[in-house]
Amino acid sequence: MHNSYSPDQTPEFELVAKNTSSGDCKVDLGPKKAVLTVTPAEGDDAYWSSADCPKGAASLLFRVGAGQSITYTVKWDRKPSAPECATPPAGAAKAGTYLLEAKAPGFAKARASFVLSAD
Repeated sequence: MHNSYSPDQTPEFELVAKNTSSGDCKVDLGPKKAVLTVTPAEGDDAYWSSADCPKGAASLLFRVGAGQSITYTVKWDRKPSAPECATPPAGAAKAGTYLLEAKAPGFAKARASFVLSAD
């Protein structure tokens, strides 16, 4: 993930799952399990969530070998989402600072901030 995105860039978020055990494991990084949420820094309400209306499979299972890690990239089109595939508000995210939160079962919650620049 970059710290700043210009208007012509598509924000991309990388989910990295590392297996520290001595055996292989499976991890589900699908949009319903590994939930990414984007919230404006000056607001409390999520602007976009991967769990609101996922396109494609709700589950994405990966096998992670012992001591290995995998990276899965999620792209965000800067548009808002609405729960249960309701019609989201029109428009796209405005310039400003946003907070990204990632939550997945069995993993610590992760947070980061990024900026959508005006030029």
